[in-house]
Amino acid sequence: MTGETNTLHARLQRFVSRFCKTREDAEDLTQEAFLKVLEAGSKGKIEHPQAYLYRTARNLSLNMLASKSHQLSVYIEDLADPGVIEDGMSLEHQVGHEQRFELFCHATLDLPERCREVLILRKVYGLSQKEVAQRLGISVSTVEKHLAKALMRCAASMDGPQAQGPDDADNASSSRWR
Repeated sequence: MTGETNTLHARLQRFVSRFCKTREDAEDLTQEAFLKVLEAGSKGKIEHPQAYLYRTARNLSLNMLASKSHQLSVYIEDLADPGVIEDGMSLEHQVGHEQRFELFCHATLDLPERCREVLILRKVYGLSQKEVAQRLGISVSTVEKHLAKALMRCAASMDGPQAQGPDDADNASSSRWR
């Protein structure tokens, strides 16, 4: 690589690392972004290659975050073994908690993408609002607004469909915010 390419690679990797927890993920996403841009460049001229590279890296990073959040929800669902009863909690109480958690997962999936990212980074990964803002390239105030919106929508979704059947609840929550 040339000196200019090395500098661009290092800068892009620092940019991508805002979205990643590990250096390896940042390296993989940086490499993938370069490959996608080279691939796109072979199909036609790219007007602003550096901007295109950064946008590609950002999109790949956000896709990775969304994928990891989906994997996390699948993993958490897999952990819920219905045969295991927690100490001191009645079966009815435990089932109620599991149903509320399932409602929360569905409500989270129905959130707008940015709200979901903020909620997951803040509540699942435990990042501070400042860290979330830095990772997503937005202000702390915007993080607060997205978080409030996400929590309000999740609460409304979880409280609203309980009186309906499971199929009706899914239809109501998915059409509510489109």
